[in-house]
Amino acid sequence: MPYRVSVLLCSLALAAVFTVIGWNLYRQVDAYFDSEIARNNIRFHNIYTVQNEVQARRSQALAYSISTHTEIQRLFSEASEAARNDRKHSGNLEGAHTARVRRIFQGQVKRLWDELHGNHEVKHLQFLFPDGTPFLRMDAPSIFDDTYVAERPMLAGIMRDRRPRGGFEVGHTYAGIRGIVAAERAMPDGSERLVGFVEVGFDMNALLNRLDKQLDIGMALLLDSAQVSGIMLERYRPATETRQSFILAASRPEAADWLKAGLLPVRKSALQDQRHIFPWKGRNFHLIAFALDDYRSQLDPQSSPPGTVLVWRDITTRVKRLDEDRAAAIINTFVAWVFAQIFLFALLYVLRNVWERQLKRNTATIEKLSRHNALLLNTAANGICGIDKDCSITFINRAALAMHGFRPEEVMGKKLLALFYRHDFDGGADPEKISPVIQTMKDGMPHEAEEWLFRRDGSRFPAKVAVTPILEQEQRNGAVIVFHDITEQRNRQEALLQLATTDSLTGVSNRRHFLDLLDAEQARHRRHHGQASILMTDLDFFKGVNDKHGHAAGDAVLSHFVHIVRQTIRRSDIIGRLGGEEFAILLPGDGTDGAFEFAERLRRTFENNPTRIGKTLIACTVSIGISDLRSGDKSADAPMRRADVALYAAKAAGRNCTKIYASAMRQTDFGMKATKSDRSKQ
Repeated sequence: MPYRVSVLLCSLALAAVFTVIGWNLYRQVDAYFDSEIARNNIRFHNIYTVQNEVQARRSQALAYSISTHTEIQRLFSEASEAARNDRKHSGNLEGAHTARVRRIFQGQVKRLWDELHGNHEVKHLQFLFPDGTPFLRMDAPSIFDDTYVAERPMLAGIMRDRRPRGGFEVGHTYAGIRGIVAAERAMPDGSERLVGFVEVGFDMNALLNRLDKQLDIGMALLLDSAQVSGIMLERYRPATETRQSFILAASRPEAADWLKAGLLPVRKSALQDQRHIFPWKGRNFHLIAFALDDYRSQLDPQSSPPGTVLVWRDITTRVKRLDEDRAAAIINTFVAWVFAQIFLFALLYVLRNVWERQLKRNTATIEKLSRHNALLLNTAANGICGIDKDCSITFINRAALAMHGFRPEEVMGKKLLALFYRHDFDGGADPEKISPVIQTMKDGMPHEAEEWLFRRDGSRFPAKVAVTPILEQEQRNGAVIVFHDITEQRNRQEALLQLATTDSLTGVSNRRHFLDLLDAEQARHRRHHGQASILMTDLDFFKGVNDKHGHAAGDAVLSHFVHIVRQTIRRSDIIGRLGGEEFAILLPGDGTDGAFEFAERLRRTFENNPTRIGKTLIACTVSIGISDLRSGDKSADAPMRRADVALYAAKAAGRNCTKIYASAMRQTDFGMKATKSDRSKQ
């Protein structure tokens, strides 16, 4: 082959090689820039989501602290009563009595409102009646009596079950993150009555400004005019508005200019653009847009979000550096090709050095990125860990290690289920039945669940677990698990349940809970036709105990009686306090004969064991009436009424005795009326 042809072929081959190299370098620069943009999209989305949840919990906490204030509960109760009277006479809430109570209420909470508004970034404080009608808005005191339960699923939900709620929601006078709790007032009989709801909302501008200062980013909340116009009153909407949307809050003024210029992504299709970069007044901005999820869209993912969250950064310097990197890739490749044509062997040496420098630069970049990601993981409050396709742990943050009590070397590469699960909810050995981790690894879909996770010492704690698959080139290569300890939430729920179902003095079932249990036993009795009896007990001359020894001593006698009952009954038997010194005992599986033996044993034990208070012994006796449960009983009132008649018979027979209901018994036969006061005197 001629030399010139060989040189030409080598030159062409070398040119082709360097053309490919230059193209790859150019694409690497763009790929790194795209990955940086994508990471920022995820990072800022997660930061906003976490801040949203934190503000929602904080608003619920503030609302709860206000709802437990005794004076506010009293005024709330008085306002409810005034509103009922005004509605009855005038059909609205503009009566003089309600207006006076509103002025007093507003004056009482004015100082609290000033403190919340000035020190806690609270923009919205609202008090609502039990039917959802606003009674007083501290941020808009002239707007009230505008019922809009149907427009607010958060309000409708708490009216249904009284459980606290929080999240972003749009109302008549305020749109933002709010929390709402039920205000319940303790009644003299020990029960609690709903007097209304307390709602607290935060200033979204303050939240966005704080994030702006912390992260050096601009943020804005864009609301859809079509969705909000039917809910939010026009005079309470922000001034910056177009036909499609308006800005609810913004940390920087560019958002208003962009909205007027039509540059903001107001259509849903624009939310899919992950690299939205545009020039503005000689600067380049990266705009991130994602759906503004509100409480309604969280309940129904198919519903349309009310708006858009916008995050933007000035990346003029970064875009300039990107252009410089692109130009550098092209120039360096061309210079390398020229030197390769002149000094082929020398060029090989130069290329080796160039690749070494590039490798060091890329390695340093990757190390920096790894440190940055590790910092994000380790500063997160939630536990975060990653697993591969075999469910082996590939990374874990400090919060997760702290929750479980492990050291990093003890978990890396180990099976997640063997370390953190061990058992399912029922104590079995197969966590795969319910684990969202296994579900995600099987179907490739995100899953959430509340589960029991285990610590290194074998103890366990309840946690909210969210699992998201890791998809690479449409292949599932593992998953990311995010979880947090919900022990405090569980304890709070159990405490509320205990408060709602038990008597605060004696610890037994209160009247409402006992009646529910009696209804359930009657349903079983009608299905299976078994035996069951109910005892009505009343302490004899209990009023005399209170009058002679004081109410504290009377409470001690009641507690002593319950203690004796608990030592006498079986685990399946149920005791409830109906009021005052009157108790009812349900004996499933026992007919009246067995119930009579139990009642006599209880009566004699209580008679022979007086209550000891210091050195004082207080003797007391009990009268007992017994009735069986019958398949024809339509409600809990029927057996209780029969047992009550038998109780009157025991009272009439001289007290301190037990009577079984007979069809010939009538309350009028004993000359007594079924009132609590009469029974106390006996």
